[in-house]
Amino acid sequence: MSSLVIALVSVMVILAAMTGLVTSFTGPQAQIGETVRESSDLYGDITRTELTSLSVSVISAGATVDWSAGNVGQTQLRVFEDWDVVIVYQDSAGSGLQVQHLTYTTNVAPSAGEWTVTGVYRDAGTLTAEVFNPGIVDPGEEFIIRAQLSPVIASSTTNTITLAVENGVTVSAQFTN
Repeated sequence: MSSLVIALVSVMVILAAMTGLVTSFTGPQAQIGETVRESSDLYGDITRTELTSLSVSVISAGATVDWSAGNVGQTQLRVFEDWDVVIVYQDSAGSGLQVQHLTYTTNVAPSAGEWTVTGVYRDAGTLTAEVFNPGIVDPGEEFIIRAQLSPVIASSTTNTITLAVENGVTVSAQFTN
């Protein structure tokens, strides 16, 4: 009888240990599966996102840059505050090359070192307003970015503006003041 009790306790200890092992194995496996799924979703968004540069104009004596770009991909672009705008330019003060990573603002008139989306359009060249999903850059729509710089851009220089949207896809344009 005592060996039966010892055997029963031993079996229960072994089952408890196996249950713990199985639980500790399946938890990380579920996390790995979730991470793979999230990576796959992000990769899909990236491959379906495509941007094009339409035009760049420098105004306000080199202090302001207006850049028209278009969403020619298949994904919506919506989180402007997660976008990055970087401008590399020669300044008029003769200090040399400036590299500015601008800060997003919702103000229509950004301050020095800031940028904003002044509008989303069906056609940015004619300022034809968007109709579907206001404030979201849907596929086929265009948008205008206004960047305010200090110091200002030097005349007769070639400069570069780059945009990276929320999923990391980028577009760049060279322009002359």
